[in-house]
Amino acid sequence: MVIQGLDDGGVYFSGNLTDVVITGINEYVDISLSVAGTYIMRHERFYPVAGEVILSDFDKLISCYFTPADFSALNDFYKGDVRNIYIYCQDKNTVVYRNVTIWYSKNRVSTSVPEPGMIYSRYKSINTAIGREEYLPFFADDTTTLYISVAHVRNGVEKYTRKSVALGGRTGMIAARVSLSRIISLFGVSADAILYYDVVVATGASETDQIRYCMDRRFYRNTSKFIYLNNFGLPETITLTGLVEYNPELEGEIVSFMQEDTRMTPELRDVRTVNSGYLTVAKYKALTDMITSTDIRVYDATGQKKIVVTDVDLLHRKNGSEKFSVTVTYRPSERHHMEFERIRNDKKGIFDRTFDYTFN
Repeated sequence: MVIQGLDDGGVYFSGNLTDVVITGINEYVDISLSVAGTYIMRHERFYPVAGEVILSDFDKLISCYFTPADFSALNDFYKGDVRNIYIYCQDKNTVVYRNVTIWYSKNRVSTSVPEPGMIYSRYKSINTAIGREEYLPFFADDTTTLYISVAHVRNGVEKYTRKSVALGGRTGMIAARVSLSRIISLFGVSADAILYYDVVVATGASETDQIRYCMDRRFYRNTSKFIYLNNFGLPETITLTGLVEYNPELEGEIVSFMQEDTRMTPELRDVRTVNSGYLTVAKYKALTDMITSTDIRVYDATGQKKIVVTDVDLLHRKNGSEKFSVTVTYRPSERHHMEFERIRNDKKGIFDRTFDYTFN
């Protein structure tokens, strides 16, 4: 009897798993399957068809046993979820088993096994600014080091300063916070002095991968900032700078009672449509990750608000080079999202109340 699709002691991404096939069965096979020490299948008997038993969509079978990161309170580090999977098969004559380690991934990953030192991001460079959060997903082992190098101006002289960031013994799939505000605190330089900064992942003495974060000093009328769970169950962010359209929707049921129409449980939905403008290929793919995420939130200086994407328009155009334009419509996830806030007007200015009427 042979188990195909899993090697004993192997390390995998869950999204790379497909079917597990058991062949060479003598009459029947009893299967036990445990995830992180908890049996989800115990001595289940299967009879072969055409000489084999297939556990179809094995990734979907175990995906619900992974726990994504909780980013409701932003931290400097998050770790991806990993599970030990044990499968035990017994027929009338033989016993075979597999003991494997599986890291969570929603989709297929180009590397069949996690590679230490690799950055698992779609970007090679990112535009960032004050107020935007940035997270770098990468895989680390005991020899991995994270470096940040900042190009900045000091006393009229351009400098390039490098520091290492302690991982605190963390290994595996990690998301490290590398937002501009953290860089400022680490290096003690102002945002105006920073030209760009590089985040480099090294394994041993070799630098294996990096992303450059460029300062975006342009002014945008609209800036929509989103944070979401990426393909590896870790926080990732994206910023759209196109026009925002507000389309409130009034919800509720109209009931006729005693010859009078009444709206029951009326609610006003804060529906918004964000236009991205043209995107790079990498950012377009990252945005498709966002709209298919199970946890999406908009954030600003006041905090986060969970949202649900209700519609999306993916417009593709080719004009010399490939261009992508996206329109995303979303609304708050919470049903009771409306608030009442009282702003007191107890300050006297230099103009009286007739000023507004005069100049409007």
